[in-house]
Amino acid sequence: MRDLDIVLDLFEAQQRGISKELSELSEDALNWRPDAEANSIAITLWHLGRVADFVLTHRIEGRPVEEQRWFSHGWAEQTGYDPRGLGAGGMGILTGYTQGDVAALPSMSGRDLLAYHDQVYQELQTYLQNLPEGGLDAAVPGEGQPRTIYFWSRVILLDATRHLGEMQAIKAMHHRISS
Repeated sequence: MRDLDIVLDLFEAQQRGISKELSELSEDALNWRPDAEANSIAITLWHLGRVADFVLTHRIEGRPVEEQRWFSHGWAEQTGYDPRGLGAGGMGILTGYTQGDVAALPSMSGRDLLAYHDQVYQELQTYLQNLPEGGLDAAVPGEGQPRTIYFWSRVILLDATRHLGEMQAIKAMHHRISS
């Protein structure tokens, strides 16, 4: 198995895991927050899509903000939400958001959240599939210093793995209090 095949398999496994967690999840469970300052599954899923979108567009492809899938695929227009300039480094990915910023996030159905997430992941996987042999080792401008495509792919995968566990925990807590 090539290194690229392993990375692609991990992205596919993440998508399957997220889809599984969202299958038959009510809107109430999707938006439930364990406490006033905790994130819901919906907020966490939006964050996962935004991280992958930001990293793919800016760090890997080196393209401008307006070319993020959030904008180019009509999500910003559909929701009326523009995350540019918000949070840590103005990345608009939830990290570093204030509670006011979180409260201003668009309300999206589970179906739409998953559609945005899946669009980004599918485009990321297509990008990776089209890399030449050894392409994961290619340096891209990144943040401050050149990093490899593998480095940025790993950033997305580790963030998604951590947050998939978080979504599972929130789902289990909601189930316990609802039963």
